[in-house]
Formats: sequence, C-alpha cells, structure tokens
Amino acid sequence: MKVLIDTHVLLWALMEPERLSSVATDLISDPSTTLVTSSASAWEISTKHRLGRFDGAHSIVHGYYAHLERLGIEELPIRADHAILAGSLDGKHRDPFDRMLAAQALIETIPIVTGDDAISDLGAPTLW
Repeated sequence: MKVLIDTHVLLWALMEPERLSSVATDLISDPSTTLVTSSASAWEISTKHRLGRFDGAHSIVHGYYAHLERLGIEELPIRADHAILAGSLDGKHRDPFDRMLAAQALIETIPIVTGDDAISDLGAPTLW
C-alpha cells in the first residue's frame, strides 16, 4: 500500500508519536507500506517556523531529509498538474497546503493519512 503522509502526521511521527491514531501508527511502522510526503509539507513546516508558529521546527527544517530517511518516507514533488488541480478543487477550504495534498492524493490515486476532516471535504481519500 502507498500512502501520502499529511504534514501534522509527519510532525507527530517525529515529535509526538503518541498523538497518532492506531491506523497511522500501523501504516508508518509497516515496512510493506510505501510512505510519501509532499514537498508542500516542507514548505508548510518552513513557513510556520519562519512565522514563529511551530516550536521545535528548527531541527525539523534543518534536518528535513534525514528525518524523512529515518522514517522511510519518500518525497512527492509538486508538479504542474498537482498545482492546477489544487487551485481548481471545489470546496470552501482555503489552506493552500491542504489543497495541494488533496490534489496530489487524487492525481496519484493514493490516500492521505490525516486526522484533518477538511482534506476529505476536498474529495481526497483519507485514512486515520
């Protein structure tokens, strides 16, 4: 199974794994699961760090690829087709990071591991 890890799930897996659901924990720990995270997550984490909204982000931002490697997570780059769909998705949810993840999940036909109901409201398949 291949899944897209939402930004908060990535952060919790790194810093507060007890906050993860049992489904998320099982998927992340299962070596047969292919884990991917969007480039948008790096952008979101870095932005929140710059704005002072995320304590502990310094080590995540500056060691980002090492953290991904430790968890066995691959990066999913943002392509133009992802961006076009993200900007075109119906729905009131305005968060550009969530819109991008939803678009990537839809185009790549993979579910997003997330506890955020707003993402499923954008039409993306989710697991939690």
